[in-house]
Amino acid sequence: MTKTALLTKRFALVWLALGLLAGLVLMTTFGGLRTAQADEHTTGFETVVINPTEVDLEPKKRSSKTVVWIYGGGFVPGTEVSILVEDGNGVLSDITSATGTFPLVANDEGAFATRWQLGRFTRKGVGGEGMQTLWVVDQLFNNLATTPIAFCNLKKRAEDADVPSWCSS
Repeated sequence: MTKTALLTKRFALVWLALGLLAGLVLMTTFGGLRTAQADEHTTGFETVVINPTEVDLEPKKRSSKTVVWIYGGGFVPGTEVSILVEDGNGVLSDITSATGTFPLVANDEGAFATRWQLGRFTRKGVGGEGMQTLWVVDQLFNNLATTPIAFCNLKKRAEDADVPSWCSS
């Protein structure tokens, strides 16, 4: 019994590969990744830093007075931004309102500074030790700037407990 060229496994795999390639091309052309690009709302030079970069977080504590300062620069003056951080469950949390500066808007120099008190971020089932990323996004949730943030239980660690590699003590 002879098989026609249109019914062979090899021909089917070629069509599948071509279809996947076409889908990838269409996705990058029309969808792409939502990243900031230099236009009227971004400069392409946005940066964010935090102090301290290693934050004392006591997991399961009802509330924390630990403070993190967040500084941004290089933004288009007047840009309203939000600050997101991943909690211990992998859920992005908008902490902008927790900073007490809401809305958070870049000044005439394209900079901002705000203070985040961890507060209830440490409660059971929310915050936990981990190496995370802090995002600054615009109102369409386009990523403008990121910085790493290490959550470490610095003061209340059990004596025999291992210290995670991202924590200094």
